[in-house]
Amino acid sequence: RFSASESLLAAGVRSLAAAPLLDEEQPLGMIAVGSRVAVRAFSEEDLELLVSLASVASLRLRNVKLAEEAAQRKVLEKEIALARRIQIALLPAQLPDLPGWSLHAGTKPSRTVSGDYYQLLLRGEDGEECVIVVADVSGKGVAASLLTASIEALTAGPIEDGRPPREICDRVARLVHRRTPPEKYATAFVAALEPETGVLRYVNAGHNPPFLVRRDGEVELLRATGTPLGLIPDVSYGQEERRLEDGDLLVAYTDGAIEVVDPDDEEFGEERLKALCRENRQVDPESLARTIEDALREFSRGTPLPDDLTLVMARRDSR
Repeated sequence: RFSASESLLAAGVRSLAAAPLLDEEQPLGMIAVGSRVAVRAFSEEDLELLVSLASVASLRLRNVKLAEEAAQRKVLEKEIALARRIQIALLPAQLPDLPGWSLHAGTKPSRTVSGDYYQLLLRGEDGEECVIVVADVSGKGVAASLLTASIEALTAGPIEDGRPPREICDRVARLVHRRTPPEKYATAFVAALEPETGVLRYVNAGHNPPFLVRRDGEVELLRATGTPLGLIPDVSYGQEERRLEDGDLLVAYTDGAIEVVDPDDEEFGEERLKALCRENRQVDPESLARTIEDALREFSRGTPLPDDLTLVMARRDSR
């Protein structure tokens, strides 16, 4: 059999036995033994012993591979946990104190890190305005969280400069488009609220329409006034204005609040969320947020969150 195998003959090999190193996923290689004794031929017992050794060696190689993967996973988990701590630090540590208003804001990531971002920030010498930002980046995970950090940085300057929502979105949209690949963009709701008058000036950049729930139960959807941030290079956003009277409630959210599905793959949907907000418009926003989260949990019946969930609410208290 070795008549054409000059390299083996040159090495003096006269008899050879080999067995594969097999894994559940793929072959790892082979183990082979050779004999230079001309009269030596490997027996069936020799072959059985070699197969047993190959099995033990394959298991050992698999365990080494698993140990390496576990070590790499541990390093990655530490990095993701650090990313989450950094992301949390970008969110407001506490909400502004607005006399005559009740506020709530919170987010729940579907993974360790989130593609949602929110901000409530007072500006002006005496806090004449409260800027509200709710953004939802396309995608999930670490890549989405990096873009949320970028949006936080890009909005900070124009907010502090006193720019209206329209100019904030115009600027951020251009910069996001310039700095990110085409598939990366963010929907956003950016508003400036005057606590004293209840006037709300806002831009909806392709975001889920927030609910403006009036005291009498009427619900208005604050629909889009432009495209998502970063989707097209040059865009000019429209700005709308509403006025919140005593008892009126503003509810801004991300699509994690309506895309929750039950085991039958039925979606929670906008209408259910709107009905919850209308029925509970008299309670404080924090209690309403708990009611919504409980309803989503009950509806899903254990189905994991398909997307990050963020709720931001502002209710003008009745005098």
